[in-house]
Amino acid sequence: MLITEIFHSLQGEGILTGVPMMFIRTNRCNLRCKWCDTTYSFEGGKEMSLDLIVNEVRSSWEHWICLTGGEPLIQHDAHEALEAFTQLGKSVLVETNGSVYIKNFLLKNTIFDVDVKTPSSGEENSFDLRNLDVMRQEDYLKFVIADIQDYLFAKEFLKKNSFNGTVIFQPAFGIDFKWIPEKILNDHLHVRFMLQLHKQIWGNIRRR
Repeated sequence: MLITEIFHSLQGEGILTGVPMMFIRTNRCNLRCKWCDTTYSFEGGKEMSLDLIVNEVRSSWEHWICLTGGEPLIQHDAHEALEAFTQLGKSVLVETNGSVYIKNFLLKNTIFDVDVKTPSSGEENSFDLRNLDVMRQEDYLKFVIADIQDYLFAKEFLKKNSFNGTVIFQPAFGIDFKWIPEKILNDHLHVRFMLQLHKQIWGNIRRR
């Protein structure tokens, strides 16, 4: 597996916000979002054997492991890694950009944070709609909102596509976001508004 970094932190976003986790950030991504905050994962990285990574996970004190990227599901041994982590008794949060069909990765004791890319990302046509048919109650959709066009895109997406699970609207870092919860309430949307906790605590810096 091609790894950018392994570090320990609090989960910064989604339904597990604030939970201590061991983060495994894989290298390489198949998308190029304009506001990506992990562009350093596009190149470089180091190849680590799965056995070595599993040993790191085994020795971690956290119950939760976050497999993120880059895009972790394009790694050739992603499924094998998920199996190994869960067999150790760990629970795994997988952060994926939504462009990869997740059906074969949905193992017991995993939760999937699935992005739907909005227009401000430049990748708004990347989402694989088949994911909506296989996502479980514990998995959730996430929209990063940078402007009103993103908000309207997310609202229209939810209107057109049936999804009964948790939906998160997350403001892009650095914007004036107070208008987003006001719009959510005015439009009677059944979504959760959540900030990126790690950036509120440490700022927009690399965590290792």
